[in-house]
Amino acid sequence: MPSPTPSIQDPFKAWKFLVLPTLKVSDVFSLFLKATIAICTFVSISLVFYSFLNQSQWQPCPECHKSLISDHRKITNGNVSGDFYEKTNISHILFGIGGSAKTWNKRRHYTELWWMPKITRGYVWLDQKPPENRTWPETSPEYKVSADTSRFKYTCSYGSRSALRIARIVKESFELGEENVRWFVMGDDDTVFFIENLVMVLAKYDHNQMYYIGGNSESVEQDVIHSYTMAYGGGGFAISYPLAKELVRVLDGCIDRYASFYGSDQKIQGCMSEIGVPLTKELGFHQVSFFIYFFKIFSL
Repeated sequence: MPSPTPSIQDPFKAWKFLVLPTLKVSDVFSLFLKATIAICTFVSISLVFYSFLNQSQWQPCPECHKSLISDHRKITNGNVSGDFYEKTNISHILFGIGGSAKTWNKRRHYTELWWMPKITRGYVWLDQKPPENRTWPETSPEYKVSADTSRFKYTCSYGSRSALRIARIVKESFELGEENVRWFVMGDDDTVFFIENLVMVLAKYDHNQMYYIGGNSESVEQDVIHSYTMAYGGGGFAISYPLAKELVRVLDGCIDRYASFYGSDQKIQGCMSEIGVPLTKELGFHQVSFFIYFFKIFSL
């Protein structure tokens, strides 16, 4: 009797009924395209319904819009025609000059070299009122008396507390609320500005942005001691309106935090570093040191 032939079992035979029928590439692409169109249609319809149900969220805030226009005009004084801004000129600059009632009569000649009555704008800030028996010269800027600074700390052993009130000149100038001011320019009573050059330099910058513009001392020793990232007050420096607005908010706190700093310009720089605005250096701002005398001029 012949032996039965052994049968070989196909292990995949039992699963053949689970295999999907063979699909053509064109069929797969067609299904993918239909699914994509369906999803896009669903998303589009959903966005349309969402827009109608939340229409109020897409409307601009009237109060916010009014606030932005108000703040903007505080800088430009309404000199806006479309996207056009009036070019910066001397009328947009407010000067703050640090002086002393006792020394002004001798030192005023530096300021009177460049000051143009009824054209330039600004004030000399004194520590006290000048003597009543002395007529204030018409060739000098008007004077203001600085506020009392006795409440502030000052711990620099080799400096003078006058640095406190001079540091606050930009704050007190801002709080006067003068109109159409784009730049606050600070200087000492022996700083000489060349007005045309100053205007030309400031006109390069967008006064709607935060700018702290000045220069280093031309004495390496002064730069090493005080900083290469500071605008030296003797050569003058400029602060744009938006930055002055922020500086005014934090200045008094900075003055106490940097009580050990020697000068007003060093205290201002400390505040600027907290705000996060670096010095924009312009070579036209000079603080020149010859021996023990400092002659500060702005020229190009």
